[in-house]
Amino acid sequence: MQRPVKKRKTRTTNSDHPFPRYPNLVKGETAARPDDIWVADITYVRLEHGFVYLAVLMDVFTRAVRGWHLSRSLDHHLTLKALERVLAGGHSPLIHHSDQGLQYACKDYTD
Repeated sequence: MQRPVKKRKTRTTNSDHPFPRYPNLVKGETAARPDDIWVADITYVRLEHGFVYLAVLMDVFTRAVRGWHLSRSLDHHLTLKALERVLAGGHSPLIHHSDQGLQYACKDYTD
């Protein structure tokens, strides 16, 4: 009998950084129309020989993905490219929410 394969978790959030931490602006808020609130997150896709990382920006009201980017690297360029793609389309939110990881807290992203 084979032993079950133990699943390994891949950490995508690095909150140990020197950048400012921002308050949670969506706590208790409800989106009333498109582009009120966007949420951003990173996940990973396991491949046979490693991972690729997916950064997504989603509109809370419509549940539509506004922007995304796929990369083999988990650096800030992953999230920045997803953000640049959506902003190039002329959309912007009233509130943008993400975790406080390095990829979202860095100066390039917050600027």
